[in-house]
Amino acid sequence: MNEYHLAYEKRYKKVYEAGADYWGHTPNDDELTEYLTEWVNRHNLKGKRIIEFFCGEGASGVILSELGCVYHGVDISPTAIQKAKDSLTRYPNAVVTELNVVTGKIDGLYDAGLDVMGFHMLVSDPDRKGYLNNAFSCLINEAPIFFFREQCEENANDNFINSFDEWLAVSKHDYNSSRDMNFKKDGKEIKIQLPYVPGRSKSKAGYIHELTETGFVIDSIIDMELNGKCGESISIYAHKP
Repeated sequence: MNEYHLAYEKRYKKVYEAGADYWGHTPNDDELTEYLTEWVNRHNLKGKRIIEFFCGEGASGVILSELGCVYHGVDISPTAIQKAKDSLTRYPNAVVTELNVVTGKIDGLYDAGLDVMGFHMLVSDPDRKGYLNNAFSCLINEAPIFFFREQCEENANDNFINSFDEWLAVSKHDYNSSRDMNFKKDGKEIKIQLPYVPGRSKSKAGYIHELTETGFVIDSIIDMELNGKCGESISIYAHKP
């Protein structure tokens, strides 16, 4: 497991230790529900097997389960996986598994793939390529894949970055920094100082190159409005031919 991935496990732990209900999306997130509902209906995914990479706390799993999908979520963070299991206990067709999507083997084949703000968490190109190859290999032919809210800047550095250390040097990010963020605890706002987590923007052309090089076909790309969870971002609809 690459060391920088551990930043996400540390952040989940800090959020829950402070008593917050969720770090990321919640199962009643209106925007996420709207986009996933449209995607499921467009591709007739009710009753079909969907794998979510970087599933986090399982918000998408709850939404997809309510829509009648058979759900499998994978994530590297054991703390997030436990939260997802708790959220999905009432859905018999939903499972979650602790897995490093860069290097771990994904068993079985799936009718569709989902990534909610996960791809941009990988900063080195070998890690990104390993992930995309794993995603591609576990989908059936013609399976759709939806990348929701991935960091995107047209002036992003799309040059090949071989390692986390190289990314630190190029990006000049302070990996040891932290910032205050607001969360919900029993319906009330609380402020928590959280450690920095890695994230890498690419341009639209950069994302297109990565996905098509893996073998995916891009169906459409949409610009997302700014929100508190992510700055400039896009959502990508693609499929495995």
